[in-house]
Amino acid sequence: MIDPIQFLQQAVNFLILMLILRHFLYQPVRKFLDDRRQSIENDIAEAEKSREEAEEMRAELEQRLAEGRQEAREYLDNAVRRSEQVHEDLLNEAKQEAEQLKARAQEEIRRQQEQAWAELKDQVVNLSFQIASRVVQDSLDETRHKQLVQEVVEDLDEETLGESL
Repeated sequence: MIDPIQFLQQAVNFLILMLILRHFLYQPVRKFLDDRRQSIENDIAEAEKSREEAEEMRAELEQRLAEGRQEAREYLDNAVRRSEQVHEDLLNEAKQEAEQLKARAQEEIRRQQEQAWAELKDQVVNLSFQIASRVVQDSLDETRHKQLVQEVVEDLDEETLGESL
């Protein structure tokens, strides 16, 4: 059967072995596991912190991107407004130049009309003088008077037609 002394020796050996194992094996393993658990917890905390920082950076970059887009829109709007203003200025300048050209052309036409009227007056005076000199030279009767007026009108028509050709 079982010997009680031997049983007691084996029990004491088992307890001593357990104490030795606990002191040399269990505590270092326990310490290693605790350190490992702490390291994993630290890594998780760092990863969470890095994720939060990345999220903040992403939000900041999105905000900067939105601001950049807004600035680009404002820049384009300003460029469009400036180009419209330049277009309007050029159009106004062209209108002013056209008005000046028109005024100069009208002035030139007026001067040419005055010159033409002056020449016409001179011709009428010359014709009147010619008529008067012919009247003085010839004694006029009514038939001769009509004939003379007809001749002057024909001369006037010939001179006018001659100048226009």
